[in-house]
Amino acid sequence: MSAVLTRLTDAGTLLENVGVVCMVAAVLLRAPAALRSPPQRGIWLAVAAAAAAMALNRGIVCRFVNHAFGQPHLTAAVTSLCGVLSSAAVLDFVIATTGNRQRRAGGRLAAAAVMAAMVLLDLTAPSNAQHTVVDVSSPQPSLAYWLIVIGAHLTANAACVQVCWRYGRYGPNRALRTGLALFGLGTAFAGTYWLLYLLYIPLRANWIPALLPLLMGLHSLLRTAALTLPLLANLRRTAAELRTLHQLWPLWRDLVDAVPQVALADPRPRLLEMLQPRGAWNYLVYRKVMEIRDAILVLRDYAPPEPATSRTADPVALAALLRQARGAKLDGCPPRASAGTVAEMGGHDLATETRFLVEVARAYAATAANGAVPRPPIGSSPRTAPGVPSRLNTTPHGPDDEENHGC
Repeated sequence: MSAVLTRLTDAGTLLENVGVVCMVAAVLLRAPAALRSPPQRGIWLAVAAAAAAMALNRGIVCRFVNHAFGQPHLTAAVTSLCGVLSSAAVLDFVIATTGNRQRRAGGRLAAAAVMAAMVLLDLTAPSNAQHTVVDVSSPQPSLAYWLIVIGAHLTANAACVQVCWRYGRYGPNRALRTGLALFGLGTAFAGTYWLLYLLYIPLRANWIPALLPLLMGLHSLLRTAALTLPLLANLRRTAAELRTLHQLWPLWRDLVDAVPQVALADPRPRLLEMLQPRGAWNYLVYRKVMEIRDAILVLRDYAPPEPATSRTADPVALAALLRQARGAKLDGCPPRASAGTVAEMGGHDLATETRFLVEVARAYAATAANGAVPRPPIGSSPRTAPGVPSRLNTTPHGPDDEENHGC
C-alpha cells in the first residue's frame, strides 16, 4: 500500500510542477490583455495569486526565496495569504457575475477581514517556521488559523462551481461555456483538495497527503486552460486572418498595379508586410478587401460587355473579367460605358464578401497558371454557360486583334 501511495504522490508532484509552470506562463502571457479588461481582471488575479502560492510551495522556489530574504516564516505566511487572495478573487468574480454591487463590496470586506485575522493569528501563535497540517503533530501555526483558511477556500470554491455550472450550460457562446466549464472543474478539484485537507486534521489518514498533489496539479492545469482559452482563440483568429491575407495578396497586387490610386499606402513586398504589418491583421484584411473592391469599380469600365445571362457574382467569371479588364487598362485602352455588373457584390457583410473574394483570388491565380480563362463546362454553350462570360476565350491576344485585346 505504501508503494502505491508513493507512486501516486510522485505522479501528483510531477503533475503539480507541470501545472505550476503552465499557470505562471499563462499568467504572464495574459497579463497585458487582462489588466486592460475589467471583466477579465478578476479571473486573471485569481489565477495569478494561485500561481504565486503554488510556486512558493515548490521546494526549489521556497529555498531560493528563503535564502534571498532569510525569513522562512514570512515565506510561509505570504504563501497562505496568496492562496486566500486567490479565493477572494474567485468569490469576487462570482458575485460580480450576479451584478450585485452591495454583495461585492461585502465580499471584499469579508476577504480583507479573513486576511487580517490570518495575520493576527499568525503573529500571536508560537514561533514556527511552517504553515501546514501535514507531517506535523498539530496544525501550525494554529488550528483556528487553518479553519479560517480552509473555510475561506471552501466557501469561494463552492460558490464558483455553482456559478460555472449554471452559466456554463447556457452561456451565449461556445467559447464562454468552455471557459466556464474548465474553470469550474479546476475549482472543483481545488475544493476537493481543501476538503481533504480539512479531513486530514482529525483523521490523519496516509492516503490523503498522497492525493493532494494530484488534485492541485489538475486544478492548475484546468485553470491554465481556462485562462489561455481567449489567447488560443486569438491565435486561431490571427492564423485565419494571415491565411486570408496571403490568399488575397496576388489578386490585390495585380489590381493595385493596374489601379494604384486605390491603395491607401504604398504597396510593399508580401514578406515585409507579414513581418512588419502596418496595423492589426483584421484591419489589413479589411483594407485589402476594400482596395480590391475599389479597383473592381474602376476596372469595370475596361471590361468587355457581357450578355444578360453571365453572372459576375460567380468567382470564376469575375476572375476572368478582371484579368481581361486589367490587361485592357495596362495596355492603355480607353474606358467604356459599363453596365456595372463587374462590381456586383459577393456578399451582404464583410465576412461573406471576404470569402467570395478569396474564391475570386483562387480562380484568378488559376487563370494565370493556365495562361487562359476557365473554359465552360462540357456540353454547354460558351455564350450561355452559367457563371462564365461569353466573350472570354482562351485564344491568345494578338497585337491586331481588337476583339481579343479588349479595346
